[in-house]
Amino acid sequence: MQLHTLLEEAFSGSSLFAGLDPQRITQLQPPTGSLREGEVLFQQGDPAEVSYVLIRGVLGLHTGPLSTSTPFFRKVVSGELVGEYGPLCGEPRSASAVALTPVDYLQLNREQLLGLLQEHAILQARVLASMAEAASLGRDPRRAPLDAVLIHDASPGSALTRAALEQLITPLQRQARLSGHDQAARLERLQPGEEQRLHALLADATRSGALTVLFSDDPALLSRRNQLLIDRLLILCDGQASAINLPEVVDENALLVRLWPQGQRTPSSRPWATQRAFAQVLNLKPERPQHLERLARAALRRQNVLVLGGGGSRGFAHIGALRAMEELGLDDIDMVMGVSIGALVASLAAFDHPAEEIFANLERVIIRARPYGLTLPRDSLFTLRNSRRELQRFFGSTQIQDSWLSLRCFSANLSNKRLHGWDRGEIPSAVIASMSVPGIFPPVQDGQGQLHVDGGILNNLPVCEARRETDGRVIAISLGSLPQPGPGVRERPSLGRTIIDSMLCASHAETLAQERLADVMLRPKIGHFPFLEWKRYREIHDAGYSHAHQVLSVELGLRG
Repeated sequence: MQLHTLLEEAFSGSSLFAGLDPQRITQLQPPTGSLREGEVLFQQGDPAEVSYVLIRGVLGLHTGPLSTSTPFFRKVVSGELVGEYGPLCGEPRSASAVALTPVDYLQLNREQLLGLLQEHAILQARVLASMAEAASLGRDPRRAPLDAVLIHDASPGSALTRAALEQLITPLQRQARLSGHDQAARLERLQPGEEQRLHALLADATRSGALTVLFSDDPALLSRRNQLLIDRLLILCDGQASAINLPEVVDENALLVRLWPQGQRTPSSRPWATQRAFAQVLNLKPERPQHLERLARAALRRQNVLVLGGGGSRGFAHIGALRAMEELGLDDIDMVMGVSIGALVASLAAFDHPAEEIFANLERVIIRARPYGLTLPRDSLFTLRNSRRELQRFFGSTQIQDSWLSLRCFSANLSNKRLHGWDRGEIPSAVIASMSVPGIFPPVQDGQGQLHVDGGILNNLPVCEARRETDGRVIAISLGSLPQPGPGVRERPSLGRTIIDSMLCASHAETLAQERLADVMLRPKIGHFPFLEWKRYREIHDAGYSHAHQVLSVELGLRG
């Protein structure tokens, strides 16, 4: 087939080259080329002398080395321009491009590309818009367009997975409409041995941009080449099974969805659930419509997240907000994240404990008991040994991945100087690490020997972490990052208060930036309560309740 005809087909569905006469390209006599599946077009750091117009196939753009679990921040299809930034700006390649299917392309050098842009104002505007959109999305694969979703039944024959798959269609289509798709999601069921058909369906979904949800129970279909084309992979299984049917290699960005019978009180992890790393572990009961909606939101990257900030005694405002949510019927939260005292409240909320029970537990552990005790001032003034013991008594052997709502607790990793999200392992370790204000409490050592302290040092309201996980709604509760004493107050602060206030001064600007990322922002008026003012916990709770009730009633149109 002649280049002119191929370009006509590619440009017909192109948002960039639509309306451009292919003859203008062929007159340039550009070099053409082809790639077999898996071959590399260019690598990060290479000199960038030419750009490429894709005529056929799918390219994946990524940073870092290519592996089975490589996430792509962009997938390039026919009729699109790729690699233009380097030649236009004189910079080396900022990413690598690999052929996810057989690919045909043509090359345009800098002079040819500039000539086309100067001749066609509309093309110039489209290229600028495309580059601006790419810059706004960044290089995070979790923000890439969601075209191909695959749900793999790893427990075929289970009544639980069968019930979930039978009842999931309606919630999936509803969430597809809510996510802005004009058409209903295309649903396809794969039969054993249809690896080639799956590959064709995935490539077609990527090219068309139409949301396609595929269902399979054959692990052999999840070949390396198919996993590279899947935008969202969910492993559906019976949580009580002794073993499940997983492919030999599972993308670490996959979600593990464990299903439980209606009477299951708390999930528990089998070895197969902990031996591999998953991006998320979800625990659901397919008999509950609310949980099926949660599964549909997870499949389409629309999970709703609640983010609880740090703030010492002000954390009782979180419980007041939870109480308001219960009264208003806000029951579509899928994930809860917390830092410092927010991590403690989050760990209880993630197990579907009502606000009244969470309040009673914190009142018992923090107010009536002695949550911390004096220690020799070698690495801290106090120890949280008593609090850890109470948490271990409460949670027992239950792990973070055994919560009904996905749970994240954040600490500051002193070893690598980064914010660390605990998404697996023992709950007491994660919570205590997130609450360990340096100097006041000792650092917590993880299983790799790295030390962790209060996450509020780096980010006291990690809304950005929620944004990385979801395109859904994010509700955040900020407890105020700095103390706000009344006028004329000249009281000399205690050592503990000085340490905490100094720590939060460092993250104050970051907290304000994080607040702007939330869809619904709750800021209860509790700034006049010092972080260690535990005696006024009921006032703080009530302030959190009234503020959340008022804001959520307006912002989300809820009524109690």
